[in-house]
Amino acid sequence: MYYAVDWVDRIDFQTLRKYRTENLQKKMKEHGLDALMCFRAENIRYMTNMRPLWWPITFITRNAAIMTQMGAPVLYVTSGDAARCRATMKWLPEENIRPCATMEDPGIVKTMVYREFLPTLQKMGVTDGRIGIDAATTAIFYELKAALPKANFVDGDQCVKEAAAIKHDEEIKCLRVAIQVADVAMERAMRRIESGVRECEVLATAMHTLYSFGMEVPQCSLIVTSGENTAPLHRFASDKFIHRGDLVFLDLGGCFNGYFSDFTRTVCLGQPNQQQKLIYTAVYETMMNIIETMKPGVTNEVVNQSARGVIKKHGFEEYGFHGVLGHSIGTSGLTAPLIGELAATGERVFELQPGMVFSMEPTITVPGIPGGGGVRIENNILITEKGNEVLNKTPYCQKLLGKGSCDGPCCPR
Repeated sequence: MYYAVDWVDRIDFQTLRKYRTENLQKKMKEHGLDALMCFRAENIRYMTNMRPLWWPITFITRNAAIMTQMGAPVLYVTSGDAARCRATMKWLPEENIRPCATMEDPGIVKTMVYREFLPTLQKMGVTDGRIGIDAATTAIFYELKAALPKANFVDGDQCVKEAAAIKHDEEIKCLRVAIQVADVAMERAMRRIESGVRECEVLATAMHTLYSFGMEVPQCSLIVTSGENTAPLHRFASDKFIHRGDLVFLDLGGCFNGYFSDFTRTVCLGQPNQQQKLIYTAVYETMMNIIETMKPGVTNEVVNQSARGVIKKHGFEEYGFHGVLGHSIGTSGLTAPLIGELAATGERVFELQPGMVFSMEPTITVPGIPGGGGVRIENNILITEKGNEVLNKTPYCQKLLGKGSCDGPCCPR
């Protein structure tokens, strides 16, 4: 899927690694952090470039990484992966890659803190400093506080999020590949849609494509849902048969070299009804508004208000004002900065800047519509110097826009 070749410059991973280390240390200085301890898989990836052993469970007890404002980080990696990491991660000193026990047991937590983390922090000279932690279990956090009574433990997660928010050119190259593969998976999945095929069979086609192209892991459990399962939205694929007249909602993405893609298309098998067309048109026009609005200097608040205004204009305020409108994407499939989180107040207002990448996902779910009334259109959008670029290329459903049909995968017959 992606080869190192001698006849063209592709992704410069050496430059990417150097940038992320220096960028994170710069942010640490801005946040006044003497040291940063990361337990989240995506933050450890950003700090050390270690490909994690992905699990469908919590990651914060299997790996850890510690960095100061200067020098290479120290990586504690799942013990079964330590030999592999030492053999392959030549950008880190071998002695900086150490096995990490599974910190699910209180006694093991104590051992890791006193035998590993404490000596490392002592050697770094930061035991009485300001130490940022991104996330930790209560057991790990309180054991660290007991072991380092003079340290000032503060939030370190925001530091990493701010460092990762604006992407380097080499990071954007990784994102482009992740999104291109998701485009292929989306189109192949769409072509699998026909009467009597199960949702899980369509998802299987997408998953086969993602893994065939060398993706590390799906963006999440991924969504293929249809008909009545679209409203209220079922966020998974079931054994339901897809029937003629059903909306089919596909939310797909994967991870390429640590960078995630995540976008959505909604299509209809056969001919949609008038209500489905109205819902789809409202979501489509909301996405067009988002694309028009998102540019450097515009705030997330303005993007949110403008987009929600389109949904309200179409009369779907009751059904479209839920969930987050958009989220940043990179070494995490969903992270801050956020746009339009309505479940809670207090969202930080910020200006869009070149290099930021968002998954924007306007959604309307209307229950009780024959064939389903749940529609999402989601695009991965890069903020550029002059405006933005939509990175995914899968077309929109012309039937649902009331423009007849087409020969593309967006119009399953």
